[in-house]
Amino acid sequence: MNEKITHTASHILNQKSSAKGIDTWFNEQAAKFEAARFFWMAIFIIAQSCLGSVACMFILKNHASDVLLASCAAITMLCNSILIAQGPGKWCIATFYLSIILNSIFIIVNI
Repeated sequence: MNEKITHTASHILNQKSSAKGIDTWFNEQAAKFEAARFFWMAIFIIAQSCLGSVACMFILKNHASDVLLASCAAITMLCNSILIAQGPGKWCIATFYLSIILNSIFIIVNI
C-alpha cells in the first residue's frame, strides 16, 4: 500500500514539474534574453527587419492595400524602436514574436 502511495505522489510531482505553462516558458525566454541582451538585440533586429522587408516587398508586388503596407512597416519599426531603446526584456521578446508572426502572415497572404 505504501509503495502505491509513493508511486502516485511521485507521478503527481512529475506531472507538475513537466507541465510548464506559456507564462513559465515566456519568463524563461526573458531571463535568457537578459543574460545576453546585446547579442539577442542584434539578432532580433536583423531577423525581424529582414522578414519585415520581405513582407513589404510581397505586399508591394501584389498591389495590396496601403493599410497592409503601413501595418507591416509599423510593427517592424515598433519592434526595432523597443529593442534600440532597450525596453524591458518581456516587451522586446513580445514585440519580436508579434513582428515575426504578423510579417509571416503578410508574406503567406501575399505570395
